Amino acid sequence: MSISAFFGTRLVVPPPSAATKAVPPPQRLAIGGGYGRSGLVIECSSRPQKKATKHHMKTRPRKTSLSDIRRRPTVYPPLPPLPSEWSFVSEGTSDPPPPQPVQSE
Repeated sequence: MSISAFFGTRLVVPPPSAATKAVPPPQRLAIGGGYGRSGLVIECSSRPQKKATKHHMKTRPRKTSLSDIRRRPTVYPPLPPLPSEWSFVSEGTSDPPPPQPVQSE
């Protein structure tokens, strides 16, 4: 037989029926914009990497000891009142004139 015998003949293919339909291919995960303009397509990743925030949330230090779990914020005593020289000035009041420099004779 020659090669032309293989390629020259026509094969009769029956129409597809419901019993012989092929399984659709698995869906792909598109990264990089989607809608047909993605640059990178991942079909199956054996070791996917976490994004930065998700990684930091997973690996952040946890409070494991009871003393740490029960720890509350530090309570400081209230601050003393401000000195009398430090007073609040509202917009309606006028500022006193600045002190005059001392002149030596």
